[in-house]
Amino acid sequence: MEAESEVLLTKEGFEQKKKQLEEYRRILHEEIPQRLKMAKEHGGELRENKEYLDIQTEKEFYELEVRRLEELLERARVIEEEEISTKEVGIANRVTLKNLDTGEQITFELVSPAEVDLEHNKISSESPLGRALMNRRKGDEVEVETPSGLVRYKIVGIQRS
Repeated sequence: MEAESEVLLTKEGFEQKKKQLEEYRRILHEEIPQRLKMAKEHGGELRENKEYLDIQTEKEFYELEVRRLEELLERARVIEEEEISTKEVGIANRVTLKNLDTGEQITFELVSPAEVDLEHNKISSESPLGRALMNRRKGDEVEVETPSGLVRYKIVGIQRS
């Protein structure tokens, strides 16, 4: 089997994944066993105990997530501050774009796929927009195909996240 490649994470992203792993382990090893015990105590045949079966399904989910996060953190390499350029777009940059058709400006952080969080404007370096921006410089113009058509942007700012 081929060795999996390293995953680049921001320091913040690495810490968030570690906290998430700790929380999932706590749920898996503390909460779920208590809930399973209580569901067993309600009696009856376990195969017919819906609450028990639901908790078992939840347990399987957390087991998979703990393994996934452990593997991710084992392969992770935190991007050091001095590695983050402000001359060209890369992972861990905050990028400001101007839509050349509407004049609207948007700002987001470019992150590895493992850190995507659209609610907090963190987009993947492997998304169509992320790929179009990688290694581009302030003042460059890029075109991105979106579901609503071709959008043209100008890079107006690149900062460290």
